[in-house]
Amino acid sequence: MYIINFRKALIAAAIAMIASTAWAQSSTKVTVNDINQTQQGAAANQALDLGNASKGGSASVNAKNITQSQTAAGATQKMAVGNAAGGKTSVNVGNISQSQTALGGTQSMSVGNANQGGNAKVTAGNISQTQAGMGARQKMAIGDADRGKSNVNLGSTVTQAQLAAGANQEMNLGSVSGTGSSNVRIGGPVLQGQAAALSTQKMDIGSSSGNAKSNVNIAGPVLQGQAGAAQRQNMQIGTASGQGQSNVRMGAVVQGQAGLANNQDMKIGNASGNGKSNVIMGAAGQVQGGAGNNQEMKIGNASGGGRSNVAIGAVGQAQVGLLQNQQVEVGNSKGGTANVAIGAIVQGQAGMGNSQQIKVGNANTGSTAVVTGAIVQGSAGMGQVNKINIGNN
Repeated sequence: MYIINFRKALIAAAIAMIASTAWAQSSTKVTVNDINQTQQGAAANQALDLGNASKGGSASVNAKNITQSQTAAGATQKMAVGNAAGGKTSVNVGNISQSQTALGGTQSMSVGNANQGGNAKVTAGNISQTQAGMGARQKMAIGDADRGKSNVNLGSTVTQAQLAAGANQEMNLGSVSGTGSSNVRIGGPVLQGQAAALSTQKMDIGSSSGNAKSNVNIAGPVLQGQAGAAQRQNMQIGTASGQGQSNVRMGAVVQGQAGLANNQDMKIGNASGNGKSNVIMGAAGQVQGGAGNNQEMKIGNASGGGRSNVAIGAVGQAQVGLLQNQQVEVGNSKGGTANVAIGAIVQGQAGMGNSQQIKVGNANTGSTAVVTGAIVQGSAGMGQVNKINIGNN
């Protein structure tokens, strides 16, 4: 009898301890004015975690400004705000910024991302990352979801800027996978800028895969800019695969490069593998000035049962120099369905040894419907090549 009662008492005490511990860790609420981290010295390391929740926990954060800054070589910064890994977060922040001024810097920013069934809600003003130094690395993820739900509302600008050679930038906004769901609203422009040689930029907005769903609304333009040699830019907007669905509404999208041996790749509203993509946006443009540059733009193409619906104000590509290459593919289908409406498609080159190609509304075992205004190709100089391929099957 005593042994049974003793065991019952132990079990009851253990349950009470577990319950009290879970309760103590299950909910946090933070209200602050400004959060500021500053470091001076080589090989510095900064980490800032604010309002993140996991395994059924919840976090609520209210702050005016969050800032991280470093002035030394080999510095590392990591910021995580309002992320939910199986938990629930609510974050309200005025501005979020990271800055580094030295070579070999690394910055990582994660805001309002959700996975493992988590629910993340983030409201903020400006978000920015800036670096000045060679070999710099930046990665930004906002409102991404994998088996979770993310809601991000940014009132103004999202910016990444680097000023040195060998720099790398990556930005993901509202990208989802698995059974995730993401809603991202940005009130101002989205900007990526680099100034030097051997730089790389990658931007992914509102892409979906698996059974995920992404909704992205950007009031301002989306811009990528690079100045130097051997640059590479990649932009992907509203791409859907698997059973994923992407809904994107935004202003103009522009990629610009100045120098030689540069490469630009833009994909908007493409769908594959039963995925569905819906994109409404202003103009899409690519501009390069120099020699040996390459540009490729693919809009509203469908394959493998995918369905793409795209409406764009105008599509333009421009290059000035020699040995340039440009290619535009709009509303082409390989086993999918593509519906595309475009105000106009324009390609222009000036120099020598340049090549331009436009493919619109071509079908291979699929169906396509394309409505467009003027289609224009223009070249000025020696040894130029122009090709147009429209409505073939």
